[in-house]
Amino acid sequence: MGAKHDTLFRTLAMLQAIPKEPRYKATSTIHAALEEKGFRISLRSVQRDLNAMTSHLPIYYTEGDGERRWSLAESFNDSKLGLDTPTALTLVLAHEYLADLLPQIAVDQISSQFKAAQQYLNALPTNHYSGWANRVKAIPNGKTLIPAQIKSGIWEAVSEAALEEYAIEVTYLSRKHNEPKDYTLHPQAIVVRHSVSYILATVKDYDDILQFALHRIQKIERSDKSFRPLKGFDLAEYINQGGFSYRQSSQPVVLKARVKEEIAWLLSETPLSEDQDLKPGEDGWYGLTATVSDDQQTLWWIQGYGAAIDVQEPLKWREHIHQQAREVLGLI
Repeated sequence: MGAKHDTLFRTLAMLQAIPKEPRYKATSTIHAALEEKGFRISLRSVQRDLNAMTSHLPIYYTEGDGERRWSLAESFNDSKLGLDTPTALTLVLAHEYLADLLPQIAVDQISSQFKAAQQYLNALPTNHYSGWANRVKAIPNGKTLIPAQIKSGIWEAVSEAALEEYAIEVTYLSRKHNEPKDYTLHPQAIVVRHSVSYILATVKDYDDILQFALHRIQKIERSDKSFRPLKGFDLAEYINQGGFSYRQSSQPVVLKARVKEEIAWLLSETPLSEDQDLKPGEDGWYGLTATVSDDQQTLWWIQGYGAAIDVQEPLKWREHIHQQAREVLGLI
């Protein structure tokens, strides 16, 4: 890599390491951040670069503890740094997808990056990009609901507690009892599922993981109680074991079904499982075999395609689907 390229990337990395006012970072802290990213540079060189950057960028310093402490002007817009056309298009697609998934307060946290991407594309000089907004679109798979409204400050407080690992006191509107209750929570993780955001936490001195929907939290504050990390908790394993899937059994099941051609095409490109097998039949249908989770999520997915999927096994799924059909017919 040429010296000019190296200097450019180092300058970008340095800018990313400097917080906006009123926060600050010492020269030695910025130097350590650069070394973590693989830049081999002396502390003296970092100091020299920072001094040079003050001539061109809104970077300020104060003296303290024997070294300078650096801040970027609060109004400085660094969201366009490093943008190119593929990155800008990716950000636009991400915004369209996340806007239907995350609460608005969370999307607002990174709105400057999304706006910068749109401005970048709008400013491209060639006519090839003039109609980019009509040629780029992200659409969900299935019906999406409007994200649940979360009170101001709740998302920030919960995410900070989960990442910095401290307990919180919350007033929570229980769906079961339809009345607010106070809890001491020890946040272990945050999960966004469909259009609802959850904090996974233990309560008081118990070790059971419970799910709390963020839009039902009415009040939140930092607790003076010590945080209790749940030893051995693994979020991926929790999800894989059916934490959000309404599992019927901890063991997977073998799905055997006949599917119409359009479903076969879909599954040939986006399989249900690693061991999925699709074979064409003589009657125009396809035989499907796949090992899947024994949960409501999979069953609902099958039912969403109606008569295009004819389940043979598991027998309990076949009987459930037939019973649902009889109940629907009974309403007519």
